[in-house]
Amino acid sequence: MKHTTTIGMGFLEKLITVLFPIVLGMIGWFLPKLLELVKRIPIFSDLKVVELLLSFNPFWVSIIFMLVGGVIGVLLSLTVYSEALKMIVGNQEILINKDDKEKRIRKSEIKEIFMEANTVVITGNKGQVLLSEKTDIKKEKIRDVFLNYHYPWSEQDPYVNQFNLWTLEAHTFGKKAYGILYDRRNAIRERDMKKAKNLKIDLNELGIVVKDHGEEQYVRKIQDKQVYMEDKV
Repeated sequence: MKHTTTIGMGFLEKLITVLFPIVLGMIGWFLPKLLELVKRIPIFSDLKVVELLLSFNPFWVSIIFMLVGGVIGVLLSLTVYSEALKMIVGNQEILINKDDKEKRIRKSEIKEIFMEANTVVITGNKGQVLLSEKTDIKKEKIRDVFLNYHYPWSEQDPYVNQFNLWTLEAHTFGKKAYGILYDRRNAIRERDMKKAKNLKIDLNELGIVVKDHGEEQYVRKIQDKQVYMEDKV
């Protein structure tokens, strides 16, 4: 992609990736001293694990735990990096990297780009969601980049008035969608955000866009998309 601008990790994400190895390494270094304090607590004084660790040379225990903490910190930093939203914006397309997966969205496929809270949303020409990902980067910076490449930007969701609260009594979209929405509600209540996100993608493929307000789900039908009504309850 020629003449591109990269939207990378935000300040908070960068800070976390730098601090994880340092902080965990420091915790590992001071662990022997922490164990000495723990041993003074009556309830922990007879723990065999604490006695075993304190029986070794404190210096080498500190070195080992510092290295272990540093390695764990690096692994956590790599996880944060892979999960952070990264976009390369060009004149004709956007290259998106998230969770070590790449996705390309052509400008001709896009109807609107907007942000809700800290989530970047890209909608397609029929109102379908092409991207909905959280980021730590400020809205103003993202907006300026997209406008600089003449992408259609909106200050709010252009479909905001089309959403309706989904309830157990709502059978508008048929059995399949109803089952997914019910499972997704349970996933949200159980704080299983990965499952909730995957079910949101499934609904998008069925012609339904969903957004959350707390534990409540608001839904709308994608324009010109045939929702499976033949199995309506």
